[in-house]
Amino acid sequence: VVVAEQDERRRRQLHPHEFDDRRQKIITGSRVTFPRLIFTFCMIVFGGNVVAQTLITIPSTVSTLDLLTRASTKLHPRTIDAAALKGTDYDGRWTLIQNKVTLQYAEILPTEPISAIGSQTVSLNESDKILWTSALWLRTGSPVVLAEAKRRTLNLASWSPSGTTSYTQNDQAGRYVARGLALAYDWLYGQFTPTERALILSAISPRVDQILSNSGTYGLNNGLVLDAWPYNSHGWNTLGFAAVICTALSGEGAVYDQCFANTVPRYLSRATPWGGNDGGFANGTSYAGYGFPWGEFLHWGMLNQAIGVNMWQTLWAQNYINYIAYFLPPGAPSGLFGDDTENKYATVWATQARGYSGNNPSPLANWYTKNLTIGILEQLGRLLAPQQDVSVIPTALPSGTPHGIHIPSIGWVAMHSDLGNPLRNSVYFKSSPYGSFNHSHADQNSFVIHAGGKSLAIDSGYYDSYGSPHWKAWYKATRAHNAITFDGGQGQMYETMAAKGKITQFGNTTAHDLVTGDATVAYGGTLTKAVRSMVYLRPNTLVVFDSLASATPRTWEWNIHSLSQMTPDPLNPSRNIKINQGGTLLCVRQVTGPSVAFNQTNLFTVAPTGTYPAQWHGTFSSLVKSTTALFVTVLEVGCGNTPLTVVGTGDSRTVTMLGKNLSFNVNAVTVSTVPVSAPKITGASQKK
Repeated sequence: VVVAEQDERRRRQLHPHEFDDRRQKIITGSRVTFPRLIFTFCMIVFGGNVVAQTLITIPSTVSTLDLLTRASTKLHPRTIDAAALKGTDYDGRWTLIQNKVTLQYAEILPTEPISAIGSQTVSLNESDKILWTSALWLRTGSPVVLAEAKRRTLNLASWSPSGTTSYTQNDQAGRYVARGLALAYDWLYGQFTPTERALILSAISPRVDQILSNSGTYGLNNGLVLDAWPYNSHGWNTLGFAAVICTALSGEGAVYDQCFANTVPRYLSRATPWGGNDGGFANGTSYAGYGFPWGEFLHWGMLNQAIGVNMWQTLWAQNYINYIAYFLPPGAPSGLFGDDTENKYATVWATQARGYSGNNPSPLANWYTKNLTIGILEQLGRLLAPQQDVSVIPTALPSGTPHGIHIPSIGWVAMHSDLGNPLRNSVYFKSSPYGSFNHSHADQNSFVIHAGGKSLAIDSGYYDSYGSPHWKAWYKATRAHNAITFDGGQGQMYETMAAKGKITQFGNTTAHDLVTGDATVAYGGTLTKAVRSMVYLRPNTLVVFDSLASATPRTWEWNIHSLSQMTPDPLNPSRNIKINQGGTLLCVRQVTGPSVAFNQTNLFTVAPTGTYPAQWHGTFSSLVKSTTALFVTVLEVGCGNTPLTVVGTGDSRTVTMLGKNLSFNVNAVTVSTVPVSAPKITGASQKK
């Protein structure tokens, strides 16, 4: 459903942040209704695709009022299990917090930021200090720690709700302040005087009104905004904050009770709008790492404690480990597929792992946590997660764990030589129904290759800022990825879920994986066919088959990007190149297809703002325009130059190498073993 496209563009120009795509509409199968809260699934419809999400089921005998009553009648602290905080300190988190709080005593309390720009940082920092200090008091009962927690809470409450940390001026700052104050109110309730409690509530109430209003860029309009377009990433995150704030403060006034009714049922309706039951998150690994440990991993435990609804039991939560373990495995040199994924955030990934496995332990989750660093001990989602004795967890990957995976709801595939080996070879592929919207890029049917802890075939560009000239002209565009463009870098549609791809085939065996993606729709009618099939022959060989067509003759472009300058093969410089990244090699051979020329540059169409290392962008471009093209490309980690043959006509090709026949056609690929001929028996050795 297309709604007010011109108004959409105008508002995005005024607010160049992560604005929701209003063409998307949610249709629910058994929606949240009042007063009954039975919901079993919802269907999110976009671009003609339907993703059915099975949700936790709250019995039909439970109403919104029932849940509100559970929360409002529960004694404080209601959002945290104080007794659980007193368990064994396996990883030293509470020793660290005690040391940090001791240093806080001498600090001058921060004043309200002068500017709303960047005020979310100081707001988060101060809120975190309040909450880890309050949690330490619940653990120790120390009067000195209590005095520090109260000192900081009352100072934060003095910041103006209409000032630089208001939700209307900076949504992230506003929700951090409101959540910090609400949880401190809950956790320290009996330690505040009635006058102090009234002061804290007076600082929170206007911020809650701002969150639920229909004004500003991210006002939720009592949740109705997210009913119409759930892909408002800031709005969805805020919904979780509001649900926890108003659960903690339920019973303290009509504003909080109404907020509870408008936010908690909606928040419980699904784990995330960005993926299905399979645990996927389409907005990229970096925004998953920023979002869930600081949001859901914290909020779910608090809601479960207060109202007895455990979002960790949803299928999405149970399967999210597959997303992080396969797409951010131990030793990964970067994130994948989306904004800010060119960086290695090992500490953030480890923090996420600890928060996840503490709440949702499993053999795979425990292995993942065991093989990462200790993470950020004071991060609240990790700090308040149940503790694990990681020392007793085996280091080895659980037996029988496959080395490849497909997450259908987001159209992502990971294929590893050995998931359990941090020096593994890894091939990642994407063809997603979420298109190029928000933090996703116009990169359907693209791939990334890592080997030995190094990035070989990369997603190029730098996340200098959301909506920057570089972000628009290069970083988010198809030409920045290992994907197909035409006629000088033209590619897929920009900033829309309509630029979708689709995984049409996936297969996993111990010897090989295969995948086919169809990105035709993503090109918005400029191409009539854009299908890519890949076979990964473990441990180091990838064969890629591209079938392309257009009603208009095109110059076809096969793109490859790297951190280092590529070296053309002197014997065949137009078709074969080598990437050498710190001694780890990747050779690329165009073994059949149109006549091409290879060119590379270390320039962007628009450079990022700031100073960044150079990257190299290579393109195999067809020399003659045509309406169709077939490319067969072989990529080998280690550059073994494995012998092969290619035969076929029309839209079909069969590549024979490493004892396998890889049979490609426009729609799929099959793999078979080359028959072994019986040796001929001659001469004296013949049977008499």
